Amino acid sequence: MKSLYTLALACAACAGMANANADVQSVPKESTQMTHSNGQLQPPVSYATLWADEKGATQVGHCRLEGLEFKSYAPPAAPQWVGVSPDDIESIAYAVLPVGYVGNWHHAPGPQWVITLQGQWSVETTDGSVLVQGPGEMQFNADTRSRPRPDDERVGHLTRTVGDQPNVQLIIKLKPSAADKRTNGSCAY
Repeated sequence: MKSLYTLALACAACAGMANANADVQSVPKESTQMTHSNGQLQPPVSYATLWADEKGATQVGHCRLEGLEFKSYAPPAAPQWVGVSPDDIESIAYAVLPVGYVGNWHHAPGPQWVITLQGQWSVETTDGSVLVQGPGEMQFNADTRSRPRPDDERVGHLTRTVGDQPNVQLIIKLKPSAADKRTNGSCAY
């Protein structure tokens, strides 16, 4: 499990680097767009997203990150796939949801990545979708535009733990300046 913590912290460190030049972008999971770099085809980097439509209802999207570069992250180390977030990070936090946890309906405090380190958890959106995630899976929360609707007072999503283990998460919150460009559509990251 220690390797998952190391990977998550490395992802967080990469996201804060300003000198990388990979043009990381989000595409729908079913997109035919593919990234080639230094003669290599980028493997899929999939994630789920929570987002709010123009009426304020939330739903789950499935996306991929494209635009990584195949190069040494720390020369002279061997090449690997590297990409850097185009956004600034406000905070990095750990959260532990206890066994049996059921939250209240809420939206994310701002655009943020949630990386599952241990255990499982689920989020339910206002359209009735339920997304369950476990160790190594990523989610981008972009449902800050969620709002009550005439026929539904629920806002955002409902969070629960799944199973008999606590759920450990790494949460990477983006600065408020990212909100306008990162909360408009299912793969807006």
